[in-house]
Amino acid sequence: MRKGLRASTITALAMAVGGFGLVGCGLKSPPPFDPLAIQRAERIPSREAPQQSMPPLPTTLEDIGESSSDAASRPASGPASQPDSQPASQPATAQKYDIDVSASPGRARPGEMIVRMPLQDVIQRSVLHSNEVRVAGYDPAVAKTRILEAQARYDPVFFLNAKYEHQDIPFAGQVIQDPLVVGKQDTLNVERGEVYTGESGLKQLLPTGGQVQLSYQTQYNYLLPRRFTLNPYWDDQLKFQITQPLLRDFGYQINQAKITIARNDYRVSVLDFRKALEDNIAELEKDYWQLQEAEQEVLIQEALLKQSHAMYDILFGRQRAGADVSRVQTMQALASIRTREATLIRAKARIRDVSDDIKRRMNDPDFPVTGNAVIFPFDPPSETKIEFLIADQVNTAVNNRLELGQQLLRINDAAIAADVAKNNMQPKLDLTASFTLEGLAQNQGATFHNQWGNAAHTSWSLGFNFELPLGNREARSVYRRGWLQYEQAIAQYQNLVSQVSLDVTQAVREVETTWNEMDGRRKARFATADELAALEDRRANGEPLTPNFVQLELDAQERLAESRRQEALAVASYNVAIARLERAKGTLLRYNNVVMDEERFKGMER
Repeated sequence: MRKGLRASTITALAMAVGGFGLVGCGLKSPPPFDPLAIQRAERIPSREAPQQSMPPLPTTLEDIGESSSDAASRPASGPASQPDSQPASQPATAQKYDIDVSASPGRARPGEMIVRMPLQDVIQRSVLHSNEVRVAGYDPAVAKTRILEAQARYDPVFFLNAKYEHQDIPFAGQVIQDPLVVGKQDTLNVERGEVYTGESGLKQLLPTGGQVQLSYQTQYNYLLPRRFTLNPYWDDQLKFQITQPLLRDFGYQINQAKITIARNDYRVSVLDFRKALEDNIAELEKDYWQLQEAEQEVLIQEALLKQSHAMYDILFGRQRAGADVSRVQTMQALASIRTREATLIRAKARIRDVSDDIKRRMNDPDFPVTGNAVIFPFDPPSETKIEFLIADQVNTAVNNRLELGQQLLRINDAAIAADVAKNNMQPKLDLTASFTLEGLAQNQGATFHNQWGNAAHTSWSLGFNFELPLGNREARSVYRRGWLQYEQAIAQYQNLVSQVSLDVTQAVREVETTWNEMDGRRKARFATADELAALEDRRANGEPLTPNFVQLELDAQERLAESRRQEALAVASYNVAIARLERAKGTLLRYNNVVMDEERFKGMER
């Protein structure tokens, strides 16, 4: 269905200012926000802005014969209630009115530049520069940071503790044995001491829900009065501790739930970015074919204006020759000319309106909205009949629509949340275990030697902690809510499948309808052209140019122009309907040769 002009592949990997690449880069503060720098592309110096001539409104019949340049240089007329001294009834002699036949739509106004662009070029520039796509591209980068936040919970943590303790403890006259002199006793009234403790190590949460900690502690003790043989002494300990839940909070899947949900949210945001890309391309396709239809309308209006001009010349010539034409017929033609000139002005303005919208959606710095370039279509519209089976189109849509992919991820999130809630209903049973390797001596070197030699002392412990909430109503309520949300997500998926089927069915019907409409409009144009040709033949064969006949031919010209406009609109609508079908199937990017490597981004967070 796509023309050969779109053979090249556009890759939407930039994801708007490299949004997906923001995570993992070196941390750097963004530059200061400068609104003037952003506005600079659209600001135009007054000396470069094209000046539009706006003539004053006419107040008499004579004014409508002036050209726009004459009217612009002429002083403004007085109010309509004070016309010039022209008599109300014109003399029977013919008076020639200046007729300015408008130029072709491709002719630029002063200060403008016509640029004809293929649709692929428009789409490529939009993919690379669109502000709307760029804004949406930040969401996946933001979502990816949340994956790292969830994963960071399992990063190892280094800790360092230091403590100084001064002891000054009173006693009520306790008698103690002197450890250095046998049989000597002292009365302990006050115990004083200095204790220095330093501990460093690593601790880390485990994917199974437990926590492991390995540390090394050094302690210096000096006590008075002496109660031990060694005073002062050093006490070094190598400690290993582990805590592991066995019921509640146990298991890899339960403890990885936040990471999995964050990854799903990231994928949802990638699909949201794809949606923004599809929305922008769909609007660009619509604008492009509307621009093509607007150009055809200008050409049709110009041809109609030339027909009116030709009719006016014939009538004026016969009126001046004193034939069967009066001022009535000439004014009929002149009124038709002025009406069609006004319609042509509006048609030309519509081209520039649509062109500006295309430039806004492209956001290409080479084509600012306020620039002097006017975008015109280069590609001809497709008039090839497309035949397909609705079942195949629906199957394609079910496999490709991003809304269904997003809802599947939400269903997975709901299922994970329900599993976590089910796990939280279990009693709490934790296993705790510890192992200590200890050495003690009067100095630091001997302490370290004793710790790793024959004088080392080992101790270990093993224990269980058990908790059972009576009633457990909160956990049961959360579990019930989780499964209700899971069922709700499935029901929403069923609703989306029905909506996708409806979208595809209506889009297929619209393609068929616009094709049949295009066929009918073309046949109507043939018939109307033949009607006008018959009237022209009658005039060429000497048909009296009565006011009724003149109006009949002018109306036939108008009907032919309207038939051509409706045909051009049907052709544009047919091409828009094709793009709408591709969007309904979820294949609009592929249809426009835009490749978004979603699978690559799914693996970036691993």
